[in-house]
Amino acid sequence: MRNSDIRIITANAEDVKINKNELALRLKTDRDYNSELLERCRKQFNEAVEYKCAYIRTEVDLSKENICKFDFAEIESRNLYKNLQGCNEAFVMAVTTGISVDRLLKRLNIISQAEHFVTDGLSSAAIESFCDYVSDIMKTGLKCANRFSPGYGDVSLEVQKPLLERLCAAETLGITLNSAYLMTPVKSITAIMGIKS
Repeated sequence: MRNSDIRIITANAEDVKINKNELALRLKTDRDYNSELLERCRKQFNEAVEYKCAYIRTEVDLSKENICKFDFAEIESRNLYKNLQGCNEAFVMAVTTGISVDRLLKRLNIISQAEHFVTDGLSSAAIESFCDYVSDIMKTGLKCANRFSPGYGDVSLEVQKPLLERLCAAETLGITLNSAYLMTPVKSITAIMGIKS
């Protein structure tokens, strides 16, 4: 069965160390910023978050210039093609913080704009940090290219659809797409990470 090669990684809130630089960027503050508000938001976020990743390791064919052929799609992209040079395999992944974080953000948007702003920034920094966490696990003993996500450079967001279908993301992660190819839960990321030969 084709989806039998899908691997799952989960993590607890304490396993994922949120990058302070990423958080500072999201909150438009300095790296060492701390406050009662931030700690309150961090506590609520940690209670809601359900970090989960689904990924596969698959062959990639780069024999035609600017065409990246995977088992789930053929992507025409100069940027991704350049990123994958020297790779004949790739990890294809989707990660999420889970639907409970979306619910928390919706609730905070109604009751506290300050908490919503901080928790939204915290959630965005957290999903990036979780991406780093799972990437480190995947590439143990391997040399890999930088992660590349649909919507970046000349890779259309439309790539999200076959990628998520290949990962059975609705079943494995609870991720769905809307007509604009945006994901729910909102704090979710898809990416391709080439494996160097």
